[in-house]
Amino acid sequence: MEGPSLVILKEQLAFLRRRKVLAVSGNTRIDLNRIRGQTITDVRTFGKHFLIVFREFTIRIHFLMFGSYRINERKETPVRLCLVTEKDEVNFYSCAVILVEDDLDSVYDWSADVMSDEWDAKKARKKLKANPDRNVGDALLDQTIFAGVGNIIKNEVLYRLEIHPESKIGKLPPRKLTAFINEARNYSFDFYEWKKIFVLSKNWLIYKKKKCRRCNLPVRLEQTGATPRRTFFCEGCQKLYR
Repeated sequence: MEGPSLVILKEQLAFLRRRKVLAVSGNTRIDLNRIRGQTITDVRTFGKHFLIVFREFTIRIHFLMFGSYRINERKETPVRLCLVTEKDEVNFYSCAVILVEDDLDSVYDWSADVMSDEWDAKKARKKLKANPDRNVGDALLDQTIFAGVGNIIKNEVLYRLEIHPESKIGKLPPRKLTAFINEARNYSFDFYEWKKIFVLSKNWLIYKKKKCRRCNLPVRLEQTGATPRRTFFCEGCQKLYR
């Protein structure tokens, strides 16, 4: 689940603030007794992490590849974590759940989150230039630089900018690098707006497409990057910077 989807979830679960957890269950390995009876002080996100904040600790949920949630309803599959308050129930499935004991400001660099008001493009540029031989796709998926960017955003950003996914960061012209940084954030907010009104997939330009809309060539699908991920691209209009 990519960062913009978690921001939507944060908005959906805003009602949890100041609610006491009356019951908690699930097959997670965290100590559920610590949560029972505690009051939720905030719900936050950092990149792909969903954060349920209590006074002395935070529940961190990572949805991985196939995680999901339900509000006031349940799936037939085993629940990883179920939180029950006075009026509502929230269930999380197929996700990683841990307790964060430290203050969140010491754990997270909020300026790396593309959806955050604290996002800092200058810091992102400095981190990118420190590793010029890095593949552009790998750089986009680096959560220490572009927290919240996932594989869909990666594909769409590179297509928008006409950059081949095997290009190297250090070979991008300065203006192209600036556009690369800015578009990671811009597209994330487009993703957020489209998903809220259920038209995200209708606005995909390259992801899961068969033909390039610019030059009508077949779209290529390959596993690219140091940690191979599905990459859709057009060899006709996405320039290779090497």
